[in-house]
Amino acid sequence: MDGSAAPSPRRRPVEGGYARGEETRERIIEAAFVVFAEEGYVGASTRRIASEAGVNPPALQYYFHSKEGLHRACGQAIVDRVMLVLGPALDEARTAIAARDREASVAALCTLIEWTADFAMARVETEGWSRFLGRCQTDDLGPASAVVNEGISFPLKSTATALVACALGLEADDPIARLRAIFILSQMTALHHHRDHLLDLMDWPNFEAERAQTVKAVLRENVMALLG
Repeated sequence: MDGSAAPSPRRRPVEGGYARGEETRERIIEAAFVVFAEEGYVGASTRRIASEAGVNPPALQYYFHSKEGLHRACGQAIVDRVMLVLGPALDEARTAIAARDREASVAALCTLIEWTADFAMARVETEGWSRFLGRCQTDDLGPASAVVNEGISFPLKSTATALVACALGLEADDPIARLRAIFILSQMTALHHHRDHLLDLMDWPNFEAERAQTVKAVLRENVMALLG
């Protein structure tokens, strides 16, 4: 032994460092929503994303490895935010489906639609990634669309279809159950993708307070009507 001190083990980041790292990661994702929405997956520059996020370009590689990884992370961020809210509604729905309880299935379907509508109407929360998703659908490029479909669209559609089938006493693969579920979920398009047009038609400034409650009341009535 030469008497030199053994190297000390690398310390784990302190909690403050971890929090700053998460904050930086979130800031990059928020910037990526904007740039990917404006320029598309192929055209988006990681250098511009870094600039918009206020970080050096190597930070993107550190957190996401590549532009593909960042695009995928954007999709996963949307899934995580949506499922944080919709998770309890989906759990309620699965319980009703497992019990083949018609009344509980109707109630769970109304709850699922109302909670989904809350997201569609919350522009401050969703505007950035709404435009991001719109660009993904237009270009059909990048991995985020598959992440969102797998994490949100498929579970939402399959659960809504199973609830409709249970409420009507049908099998989940029955064409009538599938069609009615599609029509019920398609109401979200008016709220989300055609939000500004709908507000203009209603002469509303936004979907806040009593206006949001009116929308959800009509959605509930529409669900009941489509269920016959």
